[in-house]
Amino acid sequence: MTAENVVPGDLCTVHWSEDGVVWEEIPKCKTVGVPEENPEYRDRTSLSSPGRSREWGVGLTDTSELTLNCFYSTALIKKARQYKAARKAVFFKVELPPEEGVQSTGDVFDYKAFVNPSTPNVDHEGDLMTDLKLRPTGIVGWTEGAAL
Repeated sequence: MTAENVVPGDLCTVHWSEDGVVWEEIPKCKTVGVPEENPEYRDRTSLSSPGRSREWGVGLTDTSELTLNCFYSTALIKKARQYKAARKAVFFKVELPPEEGVQSTGDVFDYKAFVNPSTPNVDHEGDLMTDLKLRPTGIVGWTEGAAL
């Protein structure tokens, strides 16, 4: 990948939604977060495995926990605490900018996660932060951006 095709993280947008229809940009979000998918591989080896070699099968997939770091605001912590109190997974959408010279619209990742907000006891260069600790549930979706 050449330097002009690198996707700059500061141009990505992270949204959340209660219903997956009405989206709101997460205010003062400092990081971009797309959960990793970690498939489980199950041992399927038996006495009749060919060549006395281990055999594996694919099991369930776990999506890793992640944290979105945001600058503190009353509106952000209030909304995050409401989502936590509701005890329901929230919809997240990460919109990437289009790759220059390749796409007219950028790729989009989407997932659902439970939100657990916290205000860490350390600051970032003197700024109070809010961490949105996310526990994803289900699959991570990906929609490819439109080509030029």
